Amino acid sequence: MKYDKESGALAVSLTEWVMLARRGICTALPVEEEEALSPALRYALMEAMPDAKEEKLFYSFDAEEGKRFDLCATVQHIGFDTLTIARGVDSDPRRPRRALVQQVRGEGYTAAYMYARIKSLKRVKLRILYINPDTLAFTERNESLSIEKLEAFFIKCRTAVLVYARPAIERVMKRLPSLASLAFPYGKMREGQDVFVRGVYRAVAKGKTLYAEAPTGIGKTVSSLYPALRAMGKGKCDKIFYLTPKTTIAYSARDCLYEMERKGAVLRAVILSSKDRICPHNRICAEGAEKCEVSENRRLTEASLWLYDHAPAVAEERDLLMAAARFSVCPHELSLSYSELCDVVICDFNYLFDPVVYLKRYFTEGGRFAFLIDEAHNLPDRASEMYSARIDEAEFYGEGLLLPDHSPLKKEIENVKNCFHNILYPLVKENTHRDEDGRTVGFAHGRDLPEGLFEVTVSLLHAAEETLHAQYGKKSAAELRPLKEYYYRLKRFFCILTCFDRRYEYFVFLEAGVLSLKLFCIDPSGVIRARLEKGQSAVFFSGTLSPMEYYRSVLGGDGEVLEVPSPFVREQMSISIMNKISTRFLQREDTLPAVLRVIAATVSAKRGNYMIFTPSFAYNEALAAAFRAKYPKIRVLEQKRAMKSREKEAFLSAFREEKGGYLVAFCVMGGVYAEGIDLAGDSLIGAIIVGTGLPSISYEREAMAAYYDEKYEAGKQYAYIYPGFHRVLQAAGRVIRRESDRGVIVLIDDRFADPIYKKSVPQLWHGLKFVADARGLRMLLDKFWAENAEERARNEENP
Repeated sequence: MKYDKESGALAVSLTEWVMLARRGICTALPVEEEEALSPALRYALMEAMPDAKEEKLFYSFDAEEGKRFDLCATVQHIGFDTLTIARGVDSDPRRPRRALVQQVRGEGYTAAYMYARIKSLKRVKLRILYINPDTLAFTERNESLSIEKLEAFFIKCRTAVLVYARPAIERVMKRLPSLASLAFPYGKMREGQDVFVRGVYRAVAKGKTLYAEAPTGIGKTVSSLYPALRAMGKGKCDKIFYLTPKTTIAYSARDCLYEMERKGAVLRAVILSSKDRICPHNRICAEGAEKCEVSENRRLTEASLWLYDHAPAVAEERDLLMAAARFSVCPHELSLSYSELCDVVICDFNYLFDPVVYLKRYFTEGGRFAFLIDEAHNLPDRASEMYSARIDEAEFYGEGLLLPDHSPLKKEIENVKNCFHNILYPLVKENTHRDEDGRTVGFAHGRDLPEGLFEVTVSLLHAAEETLHAQYGKKSAAELRPLKEYYYRLKRFFCILTCFDRRYEYFVFLEAGVLSLKLFCIDPSGVIRARLEKGQSAVFFSGTLSPMEYYRSVLGGDGEVLEVPSPFVREQMSISIMNKISTRFLQREDTLPAVLRVIAATVSAKRGNYMIFTPSFAYNEALAAAFRAKYPKIRVLEQKRAMKSREKEAFLSAFREEKGGYLVAFCVMGGVYAEGIDLAGDSLIGAIIVGTGLPSISYEREAMAAYYDEKYEAGKQYAYIYPGFHRVLQAAGRVIRRESDRGVIVLIDDRFADPIYKKSVPQLWHGLKFVADARGLRMLLDKFWAENAEERARNEENP
C-alpha cells in the first residue's frame, strides 16, 4: 500500500488488498503455493484457456474522509459479465490449500465487485482456474455472484484494510522525509568510508548491483545502511532487506539503526527469526494446528498495529513475543505481518535465497527492494547448500511409514519400488569394490540427470499428496506427522530436481548396501542472480572479498566492483611468512617442532594474547599438547569440538580478562573463533596461521575443480585455493580491529610463496616479509615492537 501525497490517494494491488483483509477478518495463514504468472504458468494458462487475455481493472473510492483508495486488479480474462482469475499451484490443482483458496476467492470477489461497479452489473460470473504449470493439469471453479453479496464482502474487506491507511500515510508524511534529510550519525566519515557510502547510494538509487570489499574498521554496517535509507527517503526504493548469515551481525545492524534514530531518523524495522527459534510452544504447531492455542491468528492486525505504535524502532524477539502473548497470535506470523509495515527487514540469507523457505509475500512477484548482503563471502557455500539435496533409497520410498492398504502412496510405492535401484545402480556397478570390512562400496557421478528419476519422483509426490489429503480428519496430527515429513522431504528434493542444469553434478553412492543420490549445486551464481531479480538493487559487501574476480563470478557475475581502501596503515602490523616450513598433511608430524619454534619466537617477543589457527581439530589437539608440554607455565586455551555457548563465551572472556601475562589459544581455521569476533586493543595482539586453509579433498570439491577448469581454466583456484585463502584472511583479520591497534600476523607454509597467493593478498599486506627461520622472525618482531614502543612514548609526550 502506497500513499501518494499529491493526489491524496492510497494505491493498493488486489493481492495486497485481500491479504490485509484476511488478517483482519479470518484466520491468517501463509499462502504457500501462490506464485506470479511466470512464463511456465502463462503457457499452461494458454493451454487451458486459449482465449485468455490479461486485463487490468482500476477502481477508486473514498473509504472515509481524507482516505481515498485506488485499487488495481489484474485478471486473466473478461467477458461481458464474466471474470476469470488463474493461479498456479505446485501440487494437485484439484486440492489447492485452504490458504490459497481464501486468497484467490477473495481476489476474485473483489475483482468481480470492481467490474460490477464499473459496468453497472447486477450479477457477475466468476471463474477461478488452479493450474500446475509443470504438469499442465488444471481445475476450475465457477460461481454466479449478485452485487449484494459482492458489496457485503467488499465492505467487510474495506473495514479491515482501512486500519492500515494510517501507517502508509505516516510513512510518506513523516518517516521518508526524515530519512531523506538524515545526517551521517557519527559525524565525520573515516578515510575510505565516504567512497563506500557514495557507492552504495549510487547502486540503490540507480537499481544496480555492487560488489564491495570494505575492510575491517571502515564501518561497513553504517556505510551500507545510511546511504540506503537516504535513497529510500528520496523514493529510490520501497523497502530495505538487510541480509546476514549470523544473528550477531543482525544485532550490529539493529544498533546502527538505533544510532540513526537518535540522530533524527523516524523508521520502523524488524529482525526476523526462524519459527524454531521464536516459537514459545516448541513448535507444537508442527504436530497439528489444532494443538497450538495461537494458530488461528485472528488478532494479527491488532497485534501488528500495536507493535507499530508501541514497539521500539527495531522490533526484535522479545518485542514480538510480548505482542504475540498479548493478542494470542503466533509470534512468527506476527513478525512476517509486521514486516510489511517496516522500512527495514533484517533477516538471514535464506529468507531471500532458499528455494523453499523464501519470503513468498515479497519475493513471489518481487518489488522495488534494496538488498544489503553483509558478510557476502559466506553466501556461495550457503547458496550451494540450499540448492543441493541428498536422499537414499529408504527415504525416497518412505520406509517405515504406516500406510492404509488402499492408499494411493502405498500403491505407487509398489508400482515403482525397484525404480530407484534400477535407475541408479547401473551407473555405479562398474565402479564398485570391497572395503576393509568386506562390504561393497561404489561411486558414480555425472552432469546429465539420470533418466527416469524425474518421472518417478513426480508420481510418488502426487501419490503422497493424495494420501495426505485423504487422511486429514481421519487421523490425528501426531499420526499424520511421519507422512507429512516424508511429503515435505520429497517435495524439497523435487524442488532441487527441477533446478538441475549444467551448473549441477549428481553423485551416486553405494555404502553398506544402501544406494543414495546427491544433487550438488556446483555453481550457485545462476540461482543467486535469479533471486536478485526479485528486487531492484543489491550490494554485496564484506571485509574479505579477495580475490574480487572470484567472488564476483560466484555471486552472480553482473555489477560494479568497489574495493574500499583500508582506514589502517601498514605500520600498525607486522606480517611475516615462514616459507621454509611445509604443513602439508603428510609432513605435519615432521614439521611440528619447527612450528612450535615459530610460535615461541612470536609469543616471546611481547607478552600478550595470541591465537594460533590450525588446519584441523586433530592437528590442533596435537599442537596444543606439544606446546603445553614444552611451555607448561604459559596459559593455554584450546578450541574443542561442539563447544556449548557458555564454553564459547568463557573462551572469549579470557582474552578480555588476561592482562600483562601470556595467553595462547589454539583454534581451528574456518571455525567459530576465526570470524565474527571483535577483540580490540590488547585483547589480541597476534595471530599465527598454520597452513593455507585448503578445504579437504572431496567428490564435491573435485567436481567444482573440473567445472571451473572448463569454465575459467581455474579449477584448483576456485575449488581449493581461493576458499582456503579466504579462511586465512578471516583468521588474520582478528588482530587489527581499531586505528589504535598494533599486532603481528605470522603465516606458516611454503606454499604462500606461490605467485597465486602473492596476487591475492590485500593491499594493506604489501609490506609483508618472507622469513626463513624462528631466529629471523624473533629479530623482525623485536624491531616491530620496539618501534611501536617508541611511537607510543612520543605520542604520550606530545598528546
